[in-house]
Amino acid sequence: MTDRSCPNCGAALPAILAHARMVNCAFCGSSIVLDDATLRLAGRAGEMLDAPELIELARPVRLPQGVFTARGHVRYDYGRGHWDEYHGDLDGDLVWVSVDEGDVVLQRPLADPPQGARTLFRLGATLRVMGLDYTCTEVATARAAAFRGQLPEAIVVGEAHLYANFAGPRGAILSGEAWTLPGGEEAIAWFHGHWIDPFAVRPA
Repeated sequence: MTDRSCPNCGAALPAILAHARMVNCAFCGSSIVLDDATLRLAGRAGEMLDAPELIELARPVRLPQGVFTARGHVRYDYGRGHWDEYHGDLDGDLVWVSVDEGDVVLQRPLADPPQGARTLFRLGATLRVMGLDYTCTEVATARAAAFRGQLPEAIVVGEAHLYANFAGPRGAILSGEAWTLPGGEEAIAWFHGHWIDPFAVRPA
């Protein structure tokens, strides 16, 4: 972890975690990207409406899989509502926990992404990953509305993400996201995990 100052306002930033590539300044609202040990401004972090949340930054919660501490928080707007994604530490393992209208899912990046990538983003598409069969149940577009804390990747507020959710057996879920990088190249990321009973999320 390293201590830095905001390149916009000069305020002290929190100690930057080893996995972080993006951090927001709590004083001026700037979003800051860490490139090869150099900090650069990347716009605004967006407005995050403060409301009671099941998960809060830096406050450990107990999940069925272990104790999770969120270090970064991204909010995505999909028109009729929004969902929140939290990145953080689960007993030494870096994971994502998503909360959408009370539904909770824990996911990890998929090490071996499925072949076909973007062509699989269609309702009813099926694929087999890690020995499980999945069926696409949802395809839609969302925009990054705001972020705070520290994240392992750069987020651009307003950036559109096409996403597809695939349902598997016994609460398993597979998700794909596609978006356009600043240079015009398309990026695709895949995540796998399981749904969590929201009543099983408790203070640690």
